[in-house]
Amino acid sequence: MRVTSSKTEKRTAYLTVEVEAPEVEEYMDKVYKRMVKRFDIPGFSKGNAPREALEKHVGRDSLLEQAIREMTPKVCSVAIKDKGLKTLTQPMAKVTKKDPLIFEIVVPLVPIVEIGDYRSIRMQPILVDITEKDVDNVLEKIRQQHATIEPADRPVKSGDFIAIDVVSTVYESPFINDKGVKVKVSPEFPPEIPGLTDHFIGMEKDEEKEFMHKLPEDYPNKQVAGKEALFKVKVLEVKEEKLPKLDDNLAKMIAPEIKTIGAFRDRIAKNMQIEYDQKAKNKFEEEIITAIIDKSNLEFSSLMIEAETELLFQEGLQQLQSSCKSNEEFEAKIKQIQTEQVKEQYKELAERRISWNLVLSEIAKAENIEVSNDEIEEQIEKLLQGIEGREKKKRRKQLNEERNIDSVIGIVSARKTFKLLVEIATSPDKPDKKEKKKGK
Repeated sequence: MRVTSSKTEKRTAYLTVEVEAPEVEEYMDKVYKRMVKRFDIPGFSKGNAPREALEKHVGRDSLLEQAIREMTPKVCSVAIKDKGLKTLTQPMAKVTKKDPLIFEIVVPLVPIVEIGDYRSIRMQPILVDITEKDVDNVLEKIRQQHATIEPADRPVKSGDFIAIDVVSTVYESPFINDKGVKVKVSPEFPPEIPGLTDHFIGMEKDEEKEFMHKLPEDYPNKQVAGKEALFKVKVLEVKEEKLPKLDDNLAKMIAPEIKTIGAFRDRIAKNMQIEYDQKAKNKFEEEIITAIIDKSNLEFSSLMIEAETELLFQEGLQQLQSSCKSNEEFEAKIKQIQTEQVKEQYKELAERRISWNLVLSEIAKAENIEVSNDEIEEQIEKLLQGIEGREKKKRRKQLNEERNIDSVIGIVSARKTFKLLVEIATSPDKPDKKEKKKGK
């Protein structure tokens, strides 16, 4: 093999490899000896046809393609070794010419990771205190979730739910003629004709009304978009939303073990504080790692970004599939996805994840952070939470496989590294009182 280097840029090496004819023939002969056993070739007993006969039967290109697949890993390995390259992930190889056989190989090199002075970084997290208003907002949402819709013997008000017959014309040409349409009286409803329901306020059951209303410029029916329309409406029924009282009964309905609305408020506040504190912790860790990245010199191949982007895309597909009730629903949603556009959106996140992983890994080495077997088992248990029986046993076995255990170790190592970085950033040589602000 003759290996030449085209160029090296952005931690990516571009190589050209020409495979000499005797080596190609050697691989094709291996393929022939294996393939000949699978074919019945007229005039020869099975497995004993000469190579020339097999090539006529299946085509020389068929043997060559199989030989190329088999020799590609060796070609890549020889080329990388010949140029003394240190690679982190698998290279990409493609054949650009078959006679002579020439490969173009793109090799992602080991990234350059020069960590800045992370021990000089001083930061403090910003925590958010839960307010009474925050709890009130949650309670109001709970009331709305458990509201009932009941008949109202009064004129229509904003927020009501009504049924109407509606006919609409533009220049005496009808374009709407619906019976018993269910409508929520809201300026934003229906979305295709904003403000239409404002005309219904004050109407009573069985009342009829005519009015003019201008259709929006982006109305779906382009022939009437932007034009004044005559509406004839009859109200068939009026219903209102009844919210449950904010009392002990509401608390018992949501959480039977809680007896009073005061205790329910306390639980909401506690859970919200836990959630807010976790968000603050995550945000603080992100700020620390961003500050370290800003101080550091990181260089890595675009192939790493492409691989991480593909991983994120596949993770997204798995999440989408788990949210679907059937394969048919999943397939229907897949057809709506613009793959290249979605992957382009993932690229920034992919680059950030790579940067984070490189920085955390390098700092873990510098600080001699190790992961014990007990910590590995503890993390595996966390990953298996909510899984029972045979499935849990199966997943545990998978997580303990060599190809997966490194990922588990990486999670634990990253968590321990983050803990150390937080301790450094909040160390006493700066005020250690955590700044707080009121919630919105």
